[in-house]
Amino acid sequence: MHLQLKIRRGGFTLIELLVVIAIIAILASILFPVFARARENARRTSCSSNLKQIGLGVMQYVQDYDEKYPPSNITIGGTGLFWWQVLQPYTKSEQLYYCPSSTSQSAPSSLNYGANMLMMRDGRDFDVRPPVSLAAVNSSSTTYLLMDAGFYRINVPYVVSPVSGWGWLPGSGALGATFYNGNPPADWETGRHFDGVNVAFADGHVKWLKSSVVFAQAKKCTGCSYGYSTPPTSASAWNPFAA
Repeated sequence: MHLQLKIRRGGFTLIELLVVIAIIAILASILFPVFARARENARRTSCSSNLKQIGLGVMQYVQDYDEKYPPSNITIGGTGLFWWQVLQPYTKSEQLYYCPSSTSQSAPSSLNYGANMLMMRDGRDFDVRPPVSLAAVNSSSTTYLLMDAGFYRINVPYVVSPVSGWGWLPGSGALGATFYNGNPPADWETGRHFDGVNVAFADGHVKWLKSSVVFAQAKKCTGCSYGYSTPPTSASAWNPFAA
């Protein structure tokens, strides 16, 4: 006796296709945010590594220059130099000065990392306010040195009320800061990395902080100058922005 098997030939029914499509859509809605978060975690880690190497470069500079922190910018022989150019002999790579989550990869001067002007002062003003010395820093492990920023240097009052292109803090737009004279970029509201920023401290170590933490410290730094890096009043000396 021969058994005859009947094989069903044909495609999926419309109901079956709709069920499959619905399942794929549900899985995509679950997995895509996970993948996006994983990618941003990788970028945050890469950014932290950049700042760690830059922080080590700063510490090498400090040892070579009588324990003085580098300037945020300076003019030598008629040529203007930014802090990353001053540190170039120690870091050996310009790529370190680009945050992987930044929307600008054309130059390190904007939308990458900014120097705290109370620590890395304007070198053109050194005859009035000399560079900060390591011995003058109350606590190098808790003092901000460099961080994710909108401009190459951060002047504390402009964290709260930034001028277009001037030292703003990613994420501060969601915290009540007012952006004047321009259209703020995307991370103005969201922060550079998960509602926060990476920060290199004055001893060279790096830590991720919520933008709200940095923003709150800027608001407390009442003696900090709008102009050049005037030392803060004694009432603000404990602030992480202040040397």
